[in-house]
This record gives sequence, structure tokens and C-alpha cells, in this order.
Amino acid sequence: MKIDIEKLTPEGDPVEVAYPDGRPALDEEHVRLAGETRVRALASRKGEEVRLSGEIATKVAADCDLCARPLEVPLELRFETAFTPSARERERAENVELQGDDLVTSVYEGGEIDFDEVVREQILLGLPTRLRCREDCKGLCPVCGADLNEAECGCQKQEIDPRWAGLASLKERE
Repeated sequence: MKIDIEKLTPEGDPVEVAYPDGRPALDEEHVRLAGETRVRALASRKGEEVRLSGEIATKVAADCDLCARPLEVPLELRFETAFTPSARERERAENVELQGDDLVTSVYEGGEIDFDEVVREQILLGLPTRLRCREDCKGLCPVCGADLNEAECGCQKQEIDPRWAGLASLKERE
């Protein structure tokens, strides 16, 4: 979905979208959207600057980072972002030097903003850093790969300090 900048008002125009299952595509190998994604936003324009603020409600399907079980995580996100014309478009109007604020503001070209890309970006930014099936997940045994949430595996988990690993291999040879 594209937002036409020329049609925006300073008071703001509502933007509501219900994306079907898996949309917008996240283009991530280990994470995908599960179910409908609902977005309610307000798009406003003041001069050349465009502001988007709103809420995203969705579910993310992934595997647990510790035990690899499939899981779904609900996401409720609030976002606010600003856009200005790209430097190339501003140069057409006049020769302008980039300022500090230009480095934290997104840019648009051609008089429109790709709203789907904004939603995708906000979802990726809002993902938890660790996706776990449960808070006390024990993960997988590093030796045999058994799921430690189901039972202890009985593997010897003697860790050798990597700084002493060379001496340990010397001892094993003798």
C-alpha cells in the first residue's frame, strides 16, 4: 500500500489496514507472521515532513531460541516515525546540506511512502531479542541434543576452560 503525500493534511488522515496471514512478508528466515496483522495509524503532513504514528497488532511464528519448539508470540506495538524528501529530491528544489535531524529521519521519493515497508520495519524492530517457548526453558543438551525440558539426558557436562584446552589434549595423549 502506498501513501500519497500530496493528499495528506496537517490534521492527519487515518490509515487502517488488515493484512492477511503472513503479510506483509518479513523476509526473515526464522520468523514469519501468523494470522492477521491489523494496523491503525494517523498520517499527517506539515510542509515536506510526513509523520506516521499508530499501533500494530499481530502474531509472530518462530522456533524457540533454546529448544527449537515452534511458538507464536503476540505483538502489540506502538510506533512513530517521520519522513522527509530524499536529498536527491531536495537538491532538485535547491542545494541543501544535511543536518543532524536528517540522520534519524526516514526519506521518501516520488511523492509517496511505502506503508507496507513501514509496517514490516516496525514489526522487525519490535521483535523480542530472545524468543522462548516459556520463561524457564532449559534448551537442548550441547552434547547429545536431548530436550532438557522433557528429561535430564545424563551426559557428562564437564566444561573445560578454553584457555586450558591445549593442556587437556596433551594429558589425553599420554
